[in-house]
This record gives sequence, structure tokens and C-alpha cells, in this order.
Amino acid sequence: MSIRKQEAPKQPLLKYRFFAFLIDFGISLILCLIPKAGWMFGLIYFLGKDAMPALKGQSIGKKVFNIRILDKSTNEPLYLHPRSSIIRGLILLIPVVNIIDIYLLLTKGYRLADKWTETYVLKEGTSQE
Repeated sequence: MSIRKQEAPKQPLLKYRFFAFLIDFGISLILCLIPKAGWMFGLIYFLGKDAMPALKGQSIGKKVFNIRILDKSTNEPLYLHPRSSIIRGLILLIPVVNIIDIYLLLTKGYRLADKWTETYVLKEGTSQE
């Protein structure tokens, strides 16, 4: 699958991102309920959810809302860049940094994670021209 070079979208897609996050967070919590090692499965899903090759770089929540995170320089999905997926997840787990991350999303339309990992969110089926 070839993806042509595009600019980061102007619209932050807040509602899609929010509901996709709720689905993914719920999945992480459910995985954490598995006795003994569940917390590990929940953490692994939470950190690597955007880098799952089986879903072509979309988390389950993002798949439901048809959004995808792409690398800015290559326009490739994050399953080709798992490090970026882990960094994006870690930012949400670190106190104070996650507050800054959410503040930027609500006020500027992008996450701190988007800047640090040089990624952007795209609603599939839309043109960014």
C-alpha cells in the first residue's frame, strides 16, 4: 500500500480521537483484570496499540472510527515505527506530561506525542489537500 506525501491535517479530529481512546483504554482495563499477568497484557496493549501489524498500525479504537496515525516524514503507519507507538503511550502514563499533552490537544489540535514522535492523525477516506 503506497501512501502519497500529505501535510498534517488541519482538523484535530477530537471526537474521533477521544472515543477511540475510550475504547482502547477500556480494552487495556479489561486485560488488566486477567489474574496474575493481566496488568502486563494491559500495559503492552496500551503502549503498542498503534503498532499492531495485524491491524495495519491502528488500534482497535482507531479501527472502529477509521482514523490512523502516520509518520510525518514517510507517511507510513506506526506498525513500521513501533518506537513511536510506545512513546505516544508512555506520554499518557507520565503525570504532568499527560496533562500538558491533553492541554495541547484541546487548545492547539495536536498532542505533545504528535510533536515528539513526528506523527499526525488522519481520518481515512479524507483528502488533506
